[in-house]
Amino acid sequence: MSILRDIGLWLWRLLPANPILVRVVSAGGKRSRHLWARVIYLVVLFVVMLVFGSKGLSTQAVSLADLAKQATVTFMAVSLVQLFLMSFIAPVFTAGAITQEKDANTFHILLTTPLSNAQIVLGSLFSRLSFVWVLLLAGLPIFCITMLYGGVTTREVFESLMLAACTGLVTGSLAIMISIARVGTRRTIFSFFLGVAVYLLAIWAIGFNTWGQLPEAPATNPYLPFAGDRMSWLAPIHPFQALSVVTGQTPAPPPSHVAHYGRISGWLMAYPQYGYMLITTLASVAMILFSLFFVRRGAKEGETTWWSRLTGTVTRGDPNGERRQRPRRVWKNPIAWREAATRASAAGRSAMRWVFIIGGILAGIILLIAHEKGWWALDPSKPDLTRAWLLAMTWIELAVIMLVVTNTAATTLTREKETLTIELLLTTPLTSKYIIAGMLRGLVSFVVPMISVPTVTLLLFVVADFFRDGANDVTTPEAFVMVPLLMTAFAAIAAMVGLQFSLISKKTVQAVMLSTAVVMGGSGLLLGCALAMMQGGYMLAAVVLPFTPFHAVAALIDYNVVFESEVNTPAAAALITARVVRLITSVIAIAVYAAITYSLYKNMVRNFDMTVRRQSA
Repeated sequence: MSILRDIGLWLWRLLPANPILVRVVSAGGKRSRHLWARVIYLVVLFVVMLVFGSKGLSTQAVSLADLAKQATVTFMAVSLVQLFLMSFIAPVFTAGAITQEKDANTFHILLTTPLSNAQIVLGSLFSRLSFVWVLLLAGLPIFCITMLYGGVTTREVFESLMLAACTGLVTGSLAIMISIARVGTRRTIFSFFLGVAVYLLAIWAIGFNTWGQLPEAPATNPYLPFAGDRMSWLAPIHPFQALSVVTGQTPAPPPSHVAHYGRISGWLMAYPQYGYMLITTLASVAMILFSLFFVRRGAKEGETTWWSRLTGTVTRGDPNGERRQRPRRVWKNPIAWREAATRASAAGRSAMRWVFIIGGILAGIILLIAHEKGWWALDPSKPDLTRAWLLAMTWIELAVIMLVVTNTAATTLTREKETLTIELLLTTPLTSKYIIAGMLRGLVSFVVPMISVPTVTLLLFVVADFFRDGANDVTTPEAFVMVPLLMTAFAAIAAMVGLQFSLISKKTVQAVMLSTAVVMGGSGLLLGCALAMMQGGYMLAAVVLPFTPFHAVAALIDYNVVFESEVNTPAAAALITARVVRLITSVIAIAVYAAITYSLYKNMVRNFDMTVRRQSA
């Protein structure tokens, strides 16, 4: 009995009575910003419910069957927004648990306490996840409202909540693992957002294509365009594809139809939502166990290990024990040079950037070869499918670039505040204009190699189209020139948004969340306005689309996009006119975004000294 009592006491102190968990949860409930975060989260879900459920609120006579269908659509929209928010809110909160301690130089004080490695990791993780899971429970009444007219079952509601909870758990565990294994908030946020964005978008693109769909799954017409015509065999490892199964967009096949895949694989294909919950839970446990080995690693405290001594001897060996480094040429603006080329930048020199660059160029080359050879149902004489793949790849790369530059910019000044080096920067002869201009230039220079990925891919297809019949061109020559310029303009304004919130925020987590929300919300608002105005005809669409980030790229790669609202096939003269108009408007859009960026820059320079000194007071 004494042994069982000791085990029970150990388990009690491990999580329920964990000092970190108790401290954060008890203090978090008293903070006004947590209250406002819950209010904003619920308002977003409520607005989405009102927008998609407007038919049920109308005074016109509507049949009960139509109301049930509308309730299903509303439930799917609210579930999608909830899952999307969980994919990014949870890791931002959990990553700051460890990295803020390290950046504030208080992590070593935490290590001197009697807390074990497991208590530090689990307390830091679940203290932040508790806030995220409370958000899910707070949104439960909104899901219950969607059940009033039928079409939504209790099982679907709770499966949707569990998918979001498991997504928060696995992304939070991943953020904790990265933040413990790597020092610094800037590298944690950069690595996380780049990796998660590439994973979600890449798996979604594969599942959206016929090659990634399960042939045994029943075909259906989805209500919302985030799923393919059939369930993907990757649904057990992708939250949004698993959600499409829960909401009935892509129903799973019966267990008898997938029994030939084996017991485990067949069960995952028949119940992908439960498979996703199981896989993410097991992955979270594995990442938590892996994190335990890095909490008190000697290298993180500046101590040398046998591996560091061996690598130091091999790479920088010196008989006298001196460490030498080849001198580097600094740019005229040292702030820009630091942000673009050194480990002291907001993003460090992460290997993920080179993985993105090399992987993106290889993917473009493989797509070109597959198009020429006719692989994967591609046909050189029918370039529509290849063009769709090219557009999907470019959208994925643009989304990653926007996320990376926004979150990197949001950590530039906050990391200086958290490490208490902002005062040192202000004592230098550098003016606010010099500092902000250097940061903006460094951030843009940092993402230019990433922008080269879609540029090289488009160049390959433009050259291949040159030696092919003009009727079977995959893309347009002007896309090779205008797409990188537009991406640079979008990246510059996203960097300024991140810098602005990095200036007015004291904490990295707050700056990252606000800047990401503004950039994503602004992109969605522009897209909604453009789609609404496209109903006015192809000429208006050719004028409006270049001002929206993603549809601007789509209109350049495939100018037929401007005719999506047209019922009849456009004439040859209309195609030429739309092509010329959208090219001219793209140039104007670049100038407009550059002017907005310059305006934000001048405003930030004007308020820099006053804001920094007020925060330091």
